[in-house]
Amino acid sequence: MFWELVDIFWRGYHLRCPCCGHGRLFKSFATMHECCAACDERFEREPGQWFGAVYVNLSLTLGLAIVGYLGLQTFTFISPDEQLAIWTPMAAMGPFMFYRLSKGLWTSVVFLGDGLYLQWPAQSEALTPHGRRDKQSSPEHPSPVS
Repeated sequence: MFWELVDIFWRGYHLRCPCCGHGRLFKSFATMHECCAACDERFEREPGQWFGAVYVNLSLTLGLAIVGYLGLQTFTFISPDEQLAIWTPMAAMGPFMFYRLSKGLWTSVVFLGDGLYLQWPAQSEALTPHGRRDKQSSPEHPSPVS
């Protein structure tokens, strides 16, 4: 079980499909494929799913700044003002540097949470204007009998 988790996160780190490990996540620097070319697994299941990748990106950027600051503070004689001049631009560039990595890792998290296995609503089902299932017409939520 532990090695499966490591393998899934390793796939996310290498920007590969967390399900099969063969398909690539990205078409270009900022554009993701909608689904895996190898196993046809869909990467984005619902709007707002990528909000978690923002937290991963923030954590990676903050970790870089803190570890870098403490490392320089420990092993050099650079003043705090000089460190601020170094780590402020690094912290500003961090979200761009970690964009793809954070999306890859978040795709692995969603995969582990069975988010990629959710049934996508069929086109024939009644959907609300926001793309959600209409609770009254859904088989999971039958309408009350009068």
